[in-house]
Amino acid sequence: MRETSTVVLSQKNDATRRDVAVKVVIDASLCQGHGRCFNSAPDLFGFDDLGNGVVVGDGVLSEQTLDKARLAVANCPEHAISIEE
Repeated sequence: MRETSTVVLSQKNDATRRDVAVKVVIDASLCQGHGRCFNSAPDLFGFDDLGNGVVVGDGVLSEQTLDKARLAVANCPEHAISIEE
């Protein structure tokens, strides 16, 4: 079984420190169904009934999937994909 770890960013907010998971999201209002996300990272993206891209699972990225998500962001012609903290 392959072990994965979640990418977590440490952030200082006032005097406290909190850990934030990094995840990939698709803005459904922008997606036109080009399929570049699925071609770039089929383990992160799928399609809905209309052929528009959807994030598989909760979208939380691991160290192994962060680069694939960045590639999908860079290749989306509608700029519908983003990586959020």
